[in-house]
Formats: sequence, C-alpha cells, structure tokens
Amino acid sequence: MFTATGKVTTKVDVYAYGVILMEMITARKVLDDSLPDDETHLVTIFRRNMLDKEKFRKFVDPTLELSAEAWKSLLEVADLARHCTAREQNQRPDMCHCVNRLSSLLDQWKPTEVDDNDEFETSDIGLNQQLEKWRCDDFTISDSDTFSTFNMSKK
Repeated sequence: MFTATGKVTTKVDVYAYGVILMEMITARKVLDDSLPDDETHLVTIFRRNMLDKEKFRKFVDPTLELSAEAWKSLLEVADLARHCTAREQNQRPDMCHCVNRLSSLLDQWKPTEVDDNDEFETSDIGLNQQLEKWRCDDFTISDSDTFSTFNMSKK
C-alpha cells in the first residue's frame, strides 16, 4: 500500500476502487470510530464477513432489495472488492481485470434516469446499450489528427 512504500501505483488505485465498492455494498464508512474496535475498519470487517454468506447478507446495506439474481451479482462484485483490497499489491488485479469482471454483469443492470419531477424511473435498455448509445451520440472527433493520436495511444 501507499502508506508502506510511499509510492503511488496503479495497484493503490485498485485498492481504493475496491474500498469504494465495499462502501457502496455496505453503505458504511471506511473508518467508523463509533463502532467497536474490531469493526472500525471496513476492509477488515468486510473481508471477515465474506467468509460466511449468511453473515455477509446481514452486513450488506439493508436498504437494498435484492432478488436472487441480484444477490448473485452483488456477491461477484463483493468478491472483486475483496480481491482489489488484497494486502499484497501483486495479488491485486489490474483495472482491466476489474472492467472485464463487471462488464459481464452489464446486461443485468438497468440504470435509473431522473425525469423533470426529480423522480427515478428505470430505463428500458440495459447499461451496456446505454453505454453504446452514449458513445455513438457523444464521441465524435472532428479533427482527424486528434483521432489518429487517440488511436495511436491505444496501441
């Protein structure tokens, strides 16, 4: 970790990403001094609770209403979060691995959109289709030099 080496690396970013996933799954703070000493650090308690699926179910944000399929997806995301926060940097995945693991879940998730009345409603198309639509609508480059540079940087 950064605190041990003083170096910022992509593996530090992956660790932070895992922590954010944990926060979203549990709706808890990373550090919560209001809890008993053995429960103050989210990463430690998250990893401990993942060992027992029933214990983990009680640890997840209680406001989430999860179907069996959604619970299975949440467990996949939780496992990714656990993997991202491995103590040793060399045991953490890279972000490409994270994207690949999460992309398999895209078609199952439907984003919400805010209408004019500030009410949430579910979109009729999946996140994968939303992403493709966004790319087609918003990703236009008029300068061919910029486009060539962009393509070269991807190689």
